[in-house]
Amino acid sequence: MSEGPGHIYKERPLESVGAVSPSKLAFLVQSRVIIEGFETQNHRSTPMPQPLTQMPKPDAGQYRDSRKLLLVPTFYTAPDPPEEVAKLLRAYWSEVRDQMDGLERSLGKIMHVYHESVFSSDDQGMQIVSALNPYASAFITALCRSSATLEATEDRAALEEGADWQRCIAAGLASEKVRNLAFDGYDEALRRRYEHIGRAINDTLKSGETGALFIVEHHKVQFPMDVQVFYVAPPTLDALKRWLEREIHSRMEHDTVSSSP
Repeated sequence: MSEGPGHIYKERPLESVGAVSPSKLAFLVQSRVIIEGFETQNHRSTPMPQPLTQMPKPDAGQYRDSRKLLLVPTFYTAPDPPEEVAKLLRAYWSEVRDQMDGLERSLGKIMHVYHESVFSSDDQGMQIVSALNPYASAFITALCRSSATLEATEDRAALEEGADWQRCIAAGLASEKVRNLAFDGYDEALRRRYEHIGRAINDTLKSGETGALFIVEHHKVQFPMDVQVFYVAPPTLDALKRWLEREIHSRMEHDTVSSSP
């Protein structure tokens, strides 16, 4: 197994965030991961796949017998985001759809859809996609009604364990010992999740097929060495990253002020 395109990061404590809803918690955790990526990307030991905007059009014959995976960065926001963000998300997923349509013409139809947090391949799995990723759900639903199968991507036990540790952390923990225990538990659940996602892709993506993985950008999934990974990076991606960076810094500054005596 080779290292995935998301570099290895170390999550810092989400201090003083107080009690939050699960949807806001998902936004905060993703924000932390992305901010860590900005801070450490100059020290990345494994290069990111070359964005499609910088690559020549793939030759259909070149990858005919290869296993292909489109890696699609995915963003989660709190419910009812500001219109500025909603507009960016609508533009982003429209651009993703256009890029993936072009890739399908070159690489072949997408046969497998993998989405983080989805542990079921039936209607429940699509309900999870709609709840977590509403701006992309219509596009993903269309893929699955056409040529693709929504795969059970996650291990449910590890996913739920990680979510419980996140809730503990977000509640605010006074004891350093308990706080460290919570973060160690979260890190272990996250490791198991990423290992399972890599296995799910390896077990279901066959020779000559194309799949798509929807996941936060700075993940730690390791892909099989024979899988050709194409990083989908439409123009709006950078604008979304900049907004998320501003938002998390603003929240951190607010939390610092709120916790000051």
